[in-house]
Amino acid sequence: MKQQPQTQRPMRNLTRRGPRPRRKGGGPALAGDLLAALLAALGGGPERARLSLLWQNWEQVMGPELAPLALPLGHHKDMLLIGAEDAMLMQELHLMSGEILERVNAFMENPFFTSVKVTLVLGKNVLNTAAPPSPTEETSRGEQPDAQPTLRPVRPSGSFLAGMDPASPVARCYARFVGKQTGDPPQNPSQENATS
Repeated sequence: MKQQPQTQRPMRNLTRRGPRPRRKGGGPALAGDLLAALLAALGGGPERARLSLLWQNWEQVMGPELAPLALPLGHHKDMLLIGAEDAMLMQELHLMSGEILERVNAFMENPFFTSVKVTLVLGKNVLNTAAPPSPTEETSRGEQPDAQPTLRPVRPSGSFLAGMDPASPVARCYARFVGKQTGDPPQNPSQENATS
């Protein structure tokens, strides 16, 4: 059987969905117009660019007291997702959700978010920790700067453990949660039953 030669079809430009924005008079396009067209083609827009600025400026938006406690995890439609280190802090942030919404929507310059959902971080990637290391840190280690910063999950630090009574059940539970010992050796349930 004789094979017929295959004809090559010209490749389509899949990234371009319309004419390029041009200035009056046929001159080159403005970079801002091209960027807006690119973001629109990728499914984003000015809102997406503004969200990126929000994550980068999280500490300024939340302030020095609230920024280390309320860790940004992202958003789902009009719901802001925030992470907390432990359940007590999660409850406090939930009670402060009105203030958090006010600060974030003021930065977004419109009512972008309508609600806040606070969850435990537990190894999730936090958006504001993706800042690349400073050039002095890179040169002191002798490394070249990476093109992409690495995201590190936030782990519970146990910072509240120092102010707790080590004999209390809450302190023991919190210490077990963060993976630290309170000073008391953990009791084996079989030993507790034998001494009772």
